[in-house]
Amino acid sequence: MGIFDKIKNFLGIKKHSEHVEQYFSNSNVRSSFWVSSIIIVLELYMILSVVLNQLFGANKRSAAWLAMHLASYTVLLATTIVLFVFSALYLKDKLKSRIPGKIVKYIFTVVAIAFGIYISFLDYKKGEQFITFVTMTILAYTFIVFRPVFSIALLSVSYITFFALCNTVFPASYATKVNLAIAFIAILMSAIHAYHQKIREAFKDEQLQHANDILIKLSISDEVTGISNMNHFRSQAAAIITDKTVDVTKYIFLFLDVENFKNYNEKYGFWEGNTFLRNFAALIEKTFDNAVTAYFSNDNFVIFTEDMDIQKKLKILHDFIKKSEYEIKMGLKVGAYRPSDRDTPPIIACDHARYACYSIKKHFKKDYCEYDKSMESDFYRKQYIINNLDTAIKNGYIEVYYQPLIDSKSGHLCGLEALARWNSPEYGFLAPGSFIQTLEEYHQIHKLDMTIVENVCRDIKEIKESGRKVIPVSLNFSRLDFDLIDLAAEVEKTLSRYQVEKRHIHVEITESALVENDYRLKEAIKKFRLSGYALWLDDFGSGYSGLNVLKEYDFDMMKIDMKFLTNFAGNQKARSILKSIVSLANDLGMSTLTEGVETDEAYQFLQSIGCQNLQGYLFGKPMPKAELLAKIDDGTYVLSDKIK
Repeated sequence: MGIFDKIKNFLGIKKHSEHVEQYFSNSNVRSSFWVSSIIIVLELYMILSVVLNQLFGANKRSAAWLAMHLASYTVLLATTIVLFVFSALYLKDKLKSRIPGKIVKYIFTVVAIAFGIYISFLDYKKGEQFITFVTMTILAYTFIVFRPVFSIALLSVSYITFFALCNTVFPASYATKVNLAIAFIAILMSAIHAYHQKIREAFKDEQLQHANDILIKLSISDEVTGISNMNHFRSQAAAIITDKTVDVTKYIFLFLDVENFKNYNEKYGFWEGNTFLRNFAALIEKTFDNAVTAYFSNDNFVIFTEDMDIQKKLKILHDFIKKSEYEIKMGLKVGAYRPSDRDTPPIIACDHARYACYSIKKHFKKDYCEYDKSMESDFYRKQYIINNLDTAIKNGYIEVYYQPLIDSKSGHLCGLEALARWNSPEYGFLAPGSFIQTLEEYHQIHKLDMTIVENVCRDIKEIKESGRKVIPVSLNFSRLDFDLIDLAAEVEKTLSRYQVEKRHIHVEITESALVENDYRLKEAIKKFRLSGYALWLDDFGSGYSGLNVLKEYDFDMMKIDMKFLTNFAGNQKARSILKSIVSLANDLGMSTLTEGVETDEAYQFLQSIGCQNLQGYLFGKPMPKAELLAKIDDGTYVLSDKIK
């Protein structure tokens, strides 16, 4: 800070922020309230004292003296009452503007100093002290804070005027000059000190307020987009819904999903992705200007708004996304839910809208969907799955069913695939596709998959202890398992706990899981390989990059997707493709297994082209362990010589 800035800072002539100005104003108003209260009491006492002395005292004053003094007291009293009333109204938030306060403050100061000069001048002529003048300057310049530049100017004028008046009566003595100078310096220093103390308090209060504003903003807004977070959204939406003056049936919840944003993020980077989200969020707030909006997560937003011009407003958002596409084609899917009453919590309403949105994720030509009764049963089944998974695991409702794998040459049982079944007390057997997809959506799938690993290892241990041959079991894992847990380590711990040999466990990884170039997935596969597990490539041919997967990874078994056997009879193309796939696998040193075999015709063909292993309803549906063992015992299944 330069010398000029230091001088400006000392004199208080620098411009301050609105917060500091407001802090000064509020502080002065509080001081003015108490100062005016004291002066009102003093002036009423002085008026009463003068009147009583004039009426009953022995030392009566002249009529001129009485009139002048009462007039002086009355003017000061009236001015002080005005200051008191203004201060009281301001403190009660009856007045907002600071300008009237400044005017009243300066008028009061001038009147108070003039009163002090007049009374003390009269006292000085009688050879008495000028205590009234000093008192009024103290009240005016130290309790009510002025900027130092004003304190210096006004105090200097006041003391020079007073000294000049006194000096006209008779020359001031040395003692009088010293006393006036000391009083002037003391009051001036006190006034300047009061200002700088107040400015420090104001700056500190501003910093605290700024920090508090940041904390409040962080508590209610999202850091990336700048709009409300879900906590704030829920509280605001709940306030509207519970307001009995609001017709909730005229409102609607919207759940927005920006399609393909992940690829946009990967291509242009997170900074550009966050910029897009901020701009999109700002547009949502602008377009739905009277609505409650929030950032949900990832590339999702929620809106609670009056049901007016919804499609028109959504088109603005669609157009923005279309203009932002560059080389990545993005889209916008919107799910909606109309609350029928006040009983639906905002979080559930958002879930309904979200469910409606995700129901059209794979519908290219459909961008908007409202939650209806037909979705309700599916929605509550989903909620049941998420809320009851842990209970189902604990109570054994999650069961392992085994589907046979057959050696194509001998027709004998050579392995098993472990499949999850959920036997719910409320719904009965839940469709695997429904609960697996739901658990993946809510990132709970690892609990299910590790439960299957646990149950399979327990079954293998029991079979081994019973003296039977152990049939190798293949285990399916979700793509998300590799993100949610250290899968290789968890599988290793489970096998170790049940003393299961790794040769009895085959790890299946779906082809679609390998499309993304995920470092963690690669590392996990590498760990499985180095630990000695057999790796199987599941559902080969169901994705779009099967050949690239074969180039990047090493697998022991290729499971050919059952789609190739759909409408197999007479489909020459399917036969040619299957023959080529088996040949390719053999060239790469991989065994083959074809899923979905349901007819003898398919069986004979696959056997003829050299596909080593087969699976499908022709050989048996998935079944509980007890049923499988019973069929082995009655000769339905003969164990292959490959099983040692």
